[in-house]
Amino acid sequence: MIRATKPDSECVERYLLDRQSTEPTFASPGNVPAGFSTVAVSADLGAGDSTFEDARSALVQWKVHHRAGVIPHPATPPLEPGTTVALVTRQLGLWILAACRITSVVDSASEFGFTYATLPDHPECGEESFTTRRLSDGTIVFEIAATWRSAALIARVGAPVATVLQRRATQRYLDAMVTACAATQPNG
Repeated sequence: MIRATKPDSECVERYLLDRQSTEPTFASPGNVPAGFSTVAVSADLGAGDSTFEDARSALVQWKVHHRAGVIPHPATPPLEPGTTVALVTRQLGLWILAACRITSVVDSASEFGFTYATLPDHPECGEESFTTRRLSDGTIVFEIAATWRSAALIARVGAPVATVLQRRATQRYLDAMVTACAATQPNG
């Protein structure tokens, strides 16, 4: 849903409730379907257990989204497959209210993250993953992978702009994670 004004909490709650019984508009087929774009980026967060835990905490608390200007509803949705989350953000002077469903979660000593897929009425069709990993050399990285295509008419008409906005959002998520982890590091 694209609006000129910021949706109030009642509007967001109704929107979220309406999407609870819908199915994702994208099912990961294991390869990129024709007409879809992809992005895969990562950032080095440092090393050590505390950095991994800081990154994990930033994902669990949705700090990456909040700091990137994307407001999840509820504020800290549980990271469990099947959780539906509404996302509110402002792009090009317009407010976007969209919903996604968490489709998978990974939680191990060396990897933590989740993937969500778009739900009906999202301006895009696709999925996005947010994962922090501990590499064999001890380095902690944050990775984002997205597969998408424009779904809403306004997004399809403005596909080049939508691509720029997707890449800008991805960079904001990366920057938000780097900031979240640096804030708790010595001299950070």
